[in-house]
Amino acid sequence: MSGTREIRARAIVHGQAEGPALVSAEEISFLGDLDIRTGEVVGEVPSIKGAKVGGTVLVIPHSVGSAGAWRFLYQLFVHGTHPAAIVTEALPDSSLVQGAILAKVPIVCDPAEDVLKIIKTGDRVEVDGTEGVIRVTQAG
Repeated sequence: MSGTREIRARAIVHGQAEGPALVSAEEISFLGDLDIRTGEVVGEVPSIKGAKVGGTVLVIPHSVGSAGAWRFLYQLFVHGTHPAAIVTEALPDSSLVQGAILAKVPIVCDPAEDVLKIIKTGDRVEVDGTEGVIRVTQAG
């Protein structure tokens, strides 16, 4: 793919996935900010409220920790409304990582570049959670 930018990151949950980016300026709590049946952002996340995370590469500054976050990410998976992959600027909380392992959602963090400025909602993003690589092809 020509015009693709490659960004190195820290691999957290192994696997590969791709999809359109959904970029949030705010942190997300998987316990309360997402409707597990629809994947819709229902919490106070102004930049993406009302958007659906299903099939997207969710790009966030960080996750809000909760001991139950793993169950919510796994339930998103059960309902087929889960993100394809997650990119975070900061190390994700351990419960989210546990849920991502169960739901087979690759996670990378600590990217070498400012992904919140580079990646825009709708860009095509590939995440390699095994090698720690993000590939971005800008939309349109």
